[in-house]
Amino acid sequence: MSTDAGGYLRHWGLTEAPFQLEPDARFAYERGDHREGLARMVFGLTQLGGLVQITGEIGCGKTMLAQSLQSLLAAGGRRVVTVANPPRTAAALLSALLVAAGDEPASSAARAGSRLRGLLAGAQDAGTPMVFAVDEAQRLDARALDELRLLTNPGDGPAAPTVLLGQPELSAKVNRQRQVAQRVVVRFHLQPMDADEVDAYVQHRVRVAGRRERLFTKRATRDIHADTGGVPRLVNLLCANALFVGAGRDDDRIDADTVRDLIEDRNRSLALADGGGTG
Repeated sequence: MSTDAGGYLRHWGLTEAPFQLEPDARFAYERGDHREGLARMVFGLTQLGGLVQITGEIGCGKTMLAQSLQSLLAAGGRRVVTVANPPRTAAALLSALLVAAGDEPASSAARAGSRLRGLLAGAQDAGTPMVFAVDEAQRLDARALDELRLLTNPGDGPAAPTVLLGQPELSAKVNRQRQVAQRVVVRFHLQPMDADEVDAYVQHRVRVAGRRERLFTKRATRDIHADTGGVPRLVNLLCANALFVGAGRDDDRIDADTVRDLIEDRNRSLALADGGGTG
């Protein structure tokens, strides 16, 4: 078998790589807590206003959830303005929101806030209300969080319902600021997948990539769950490597032996690195 990317995909009857690490809404698998999280986000943003806080460990699918939110709200006539990996400070964050909304950056937080209010009013008048989304929001400093709170207040014009997505430390940052915490109308924490969800997730992504038959055995996905803890990004990484190695061995499916070999190889390499071995 050829070792090029196309070769290993053809071996499995796949039309594209099913386990890429970059989020792709086409591969979204709506497990139970994702459905609940999405429903609560939409309720908070469209019915309550204020801030919606979504937390989860690295790789648990927060960015994918944000993409699903954008598609859903866009279908309902709302525009989601998203800033990923935001700058820490208030002025830089508000300028980043302006740029994401299609405007020019501003020189100060006050100017940026005023122009954002103008954009919100224009969107409201046009019948396309605007929603803000800030990914990796645990990066924000206290002033930046407070400026977002101010944008959710309707007293100075149309308010900006805002979703904050971040790692668990976001909760502590928000709770240290009483006024910000009081503006949070929905809180939700994404959990890793359980073993059955990992199995369904893996089979779903394989089907989207073009193969109808089962590719990973049930025992293999159990071992994948045990090794990764059900974190989607880690599941993707292990599965992608298993596909490449299994194709190189000319296997007709991915079984537990292939998965365990990969885990042992990785652990052996990590042990050598920790021990300072040079091989």
